[in-house]
Amino acid sequence: MRHTGTCKCGHSSVLHDSSDDLSAVNPRICDCDFCQQNPSAMISGPNAACAINSDNGKFTQKTNGSEQATFYHCYNCDQLLAVGAQIEGESKGAINGLLLDHSAQLGEPVFIQPRLLSAKEKMARWSVVWGRLCVGHAC
Repeated sequence: MRHTGTCKCGHSSVLHDSSDDLSAVNPRICDCDFCQQNPSAMISGPNAACAINSDNGKFTQKTNGSEQATFYHCYNCDQLLAVGAQIEGESKGAINGLLLDHSAQLGEPVFIQPRLLSAKEKMARWSVVWGRLCVGHAC
């Protein structure tokens, strides 16, 4: 099932493509200061394909904590779109489910604390819970 959405200014878009119904997708909400300042409910899955795009192919990129992952924001309104990293040669990540047109259909959120994990534990966890992430016009 393919679900799409946009940031608040409409310059950037997100896509989540999975065989799962949205009600079976449990968004992950992180309690770190960065994520609390950038409201999000990240969704993905090992068999999901996620993508972000913007009208000009540009994004603001930020890092946080262990600086292993890249956080992609709209270049115009700075809303958090996705998080991703290169894992075993693949671009993997999750999108901000709050941006989906039908975000109210998402399952119950799961609250997470990745700051308590070591760098190695984070990468291992992400390789299991994240799906493919495509960034930009190539999507």
